[in-house]
Amino acid sequence: MFKKMSLLMVVALFVFASIATANNCASDSKGKILEKAEEAKATVDNARQMTFNGTLVCQGCDLKNAEGARAACMTYGHKHALKTDKGVYINFLENEYSADLLKGEKYHNAKVEVRGTYFANANVLDVESFSADGNKKVWCGHCKAMDSCMVSK
Repeated sequence: MFKKMSLLMVVALFVFASIATANNCASDSKGKILEKAEEAKATVDNARQMTFNGTLVCQGCDLKNAEGARAACMTYGHKHALKTDKGVYINFLENEYSADLLKGEKYHNAKVEVRGTYFANANVLDVESFSADGNKKVWCGHCKAMDSCMVSK
């Protein structure tokens, strides 16, 4: 929530600065500056809390098997994503919160529910918590890992 509020404040300052600058620019420049401010606002509006359900799969291998994609996971490594029941892949923002999901070693082909901030313009989910095999995992600052120790607290 703090990250979202900080981001909104930065965008608000950017918009304010852009409008102030636009008043001093030629009329054709004013439109471009306002357009940039609208793009920044659209990105913030585009990010929202969401929960997705599906199966954790290696996206490259899955596309290779289903569509004949030229994935080279054996060379470059497997990168897992959530595949919804509708066949849409939801990618994870790469950080310590998503590390276990991206590696896929523990949860490959498992049914998972993943919650976080979804950036629709990039089709990326910044993971906050997930459930796999009936076990909910959330970030524990003490353990420095996604685990179950903080779930019951």
